[in-house]
Amino acid sequence: MKILFCHRVRPVLRKHYRESLPEEIDLIFPEDLSDSSLIQLAPEIEIAVGYKFSKEFLDAAKILKHIQIPWTGAETLNFELLKKYPNVTISNSHSNSLAIAEHAVALLLSAAKKIVYRDAAMRKNDWSTRYNDVTSHWLTGKTLGIIGYGAIGSKVARMMKRGFEMQILGIKRNPTAVLPEDVVFMGTLNDLDYVLTNSDYILIALPLTPETKGLIQERELTLLKPNVVLVNIGRGEVINEQDLYEFIKKSKLATVGSDVWYNYPKNKKKPVVQQNYPFEELPYVILSPHSAFKVESREIPFAKDTVSNLNAIYNGEEPINQIKLENEY
Repeated sequence: MKILFCHRVRPVLRKHYRESLPEEIDLIFPEDLSDSSLIQLAPEIEIAVGYKFSKEFLDAAKILKHIQIPWTGAETLNFELLKKYPNVTISNSHSNSLAIAEHAVALLLSAAKKIVYRDAAMRKNDWSTRYNDVTSHWLTGKTLGIIGYGAIGSKVARMMKRGFEMQILGIKRNPTAVLPEDVVFMGTLNDLDYVLTNSDYILIALPLTPETKGLIQERELTLLKPNVVLVNIGRGEVINEQDLYEFIKKSKLATVGSDVWYNYPKNKKKPVVQQNYPFEELPYVILSPHSAFKVESREIPFAKDTVSNLNAIYNGEEPINQIKLENEY
């Protein structure tokens, strides 16, 4: 079986793949990742590990049976194109979910305790935030609504429930898959209003799909409690950008933390970019540059799902985390 890695793989991870997979598997790590180079390699490939594939590559990959995305997020895929290749399965990876969950908890705590707001003042030798009427929030015993109770959301729920005795309300595509003792309430997107209305804290942990894009707009934001803490670690466009900005600007009590945005740098050597609205001017916003994945020694832990699926396919088993093309996730 031949596996083609269609993205740059660091030496430490190449070594891990070779040590974790049967010797009979031929692992191909091309130095040239151009489409023309990958197309030349495609005819003998049974599995492709990557996140962007051209029609020419897929047409050339006559015996391709599986595409493995090496990290979380499927929005880079051309779903309309992939639907034309029904014999090819596609899997996402959730191996980075613990790192993202820890970052989400950090944002929740920082937002609740107004850490960034007070830190900004202290850097100017200003102690006024100790004496003004801006207060932080309790977490213990409060209600956390998790919109997207998947690999990340469930880990956050476990941490906050065990650490702060929080009551968990959740939204999940398949709510019956959650144990009743883990949550107070578990529903689908049809129950979104209920969760938004009854939560002290909201965590957005949804993928970006046609169903979730713009899911949270002005109407949904008006349902939130006045002193809500809202954290987004899913995708920026799940929340309408203008509506989010206006909501924060008008609110005197709400606090927002986000690790996902709307505009991203196109040049990593000059990573400067502005959002469409000046979120940086709002004092109760925590700005995190989509960096939840940046934890030490992450390469091998993040490859867990990929290794698991490659072994499963080699052994004639079904790969996990398969994407439903009609749902685009």
